[in-house]
Amino acid sequence: MRSDLRYPRATLWADYIRASAGVLLCGLPLLLLEVNHWLAVVLGAGLVLFAVFLARTALRDRTRYLLASDTLCADGPAGGVVEWNRLDRLKLSYFSTKRDRSAGWMQLTVGSAGGRAVKIDSSLDGFHDVVERAAAAASSTHLALSQATRANLRAMGITVAGQEEMV
Repeated sequence: MRSDLRYPRATLWADYIRASAGVLLCGLPLLLLEVNHWLAVVLGAGLVLFAVFLARTALRDRTRYLLASDTLCADGPAGGVVEWNRLDRLKLSYFSTKRDRSAGWMQLTVGSAGGRAVKIDSSLDGFHDVVERAAAAASSTHLALSQATRANLRAMGITVAGQEEMV
């Protein structure tokens, strides 16, 4: 089993548009107008924030993820390899965009001994497959998971043997 996973083009283009608009809206006034010091600080901070978002989007665009039965490889500028049989980090976080938690996204962070952690979010094509494989690896390596990670796994319909919630 080997899968080549990427972020969807539509998602990346939407992020490129948002980041570019933010860079322009914050940067053009700084270049073309005389603004007071405090407004320049606010616009400068916005400019830096949107520039970082633009760089992050470019990294996501240039990275592909190779999911295999024994590894997850992030092939790109900020790549890394996770060996499932040496898994020592697994964190599944949920970030809500609404007060009632009805919308949001998940982020998976996984890593193996001596390697760089790999982070992916739920907009990645094949995200559920990666989370399932990570959960299976956590079960086989007897990795202790946080309560929040277990709850987020359950929300995705995934359980890790030996770490079910006691009721």
